[in-house]
Amino acid sequence: MPEIEFFPLGEDSWSYRCGPLWISVRRDLDGHFPAAYEVPLLLRESGKDYVLAPLPGRDGRIVHRVAGLPVVVFPYVERAVAAPTPPTAGQLDLLAARLREVHAFDPPASRAVGIPVEDFRLPFENDLDKALQTALGGGAGECGPYGGRLADLVARRRDHLAALREEAARVADRCTALWHGERPALTHGDPSTTNVLFGRGVDIIDWGGAMWAPPERDWAALTRVFGTAPEGRAVFLRFYELRWVLAEIAEYAGRFTGPHTGDADDEAMWGRLTRYLPPA
Repeated sequence: MPEIEFFPLGEDSWSYRCGPLWISVRRDLDGHFPAAYEVPLLLRESGKDYVLAPLPGRDGRIVHRVAGLPVVVFPYVERAVAAPTPPTAGQLDLLAARLREVHAFDPPASRAVGIPVEDFRLPFENDLDKALQTALGGGAGECGPYGGRLADLVARRRDHLAALREEAARVADRCTALWHGERPALTHGDPSTTNVLFGRGVDIIDWGGAMWAPPERDWAALTRVFGTAPEGRAVFLRFYELRWVLAEIAEYAGRFTGPHTGDADDEAMWGRLTRYLPPA
């Protein structure tokens, strides 16, 4: 049997290579929907060969359980572990065209059961509340070297945070009303430099965040990552921008209100936090 080799890829899973196989063990169970992993298989079966699909097991299942964690197996792709290649304008156009094909895809109803549907909620809101309460209550300073800095940052930027959350709630209500009755698009959710392989072609990997949603879900990601995307409706683009920013703040605030040591990962995450929540 080939030796298993660890690859430090992704933020929500551990990745390993075992000969011709690429094994993904999801470590973050929040927002995990097993049916989302069926999406790339359906897309691949429909002829979309630019989609990296997981391999079904002997029992036909895509998602397996090992020690209580979801495990998905893919064919190993060398380019997926190489340094990201900056895309050309032509490659970005091709990526947008392929995402449009995905958006228009209509899988058989019997095989689309369980794919999550956008509800314009902020699933991390309770985590954000808890982290902010800990920071403002003075408990963060005992968690590690960044705890006190977080408390100071949150205290100074409390009004800014409140304004972001209030705007997100208003925009979410508007999106809910506008999207009512509209045909949903099948979206990837994070077509970023780690999830798109640019080379002779443009291949899309990591479909664990697939969701029925407005197409702006993907266009907002392209704008955030690459600075360009097809035009979309401003209210939806703003919602996804706000959700991304608040999700990042929630993640990093949660890290620094828990035990941490101030290592290189903590330093990098502090830099990301202050990108989304500048000190002034």
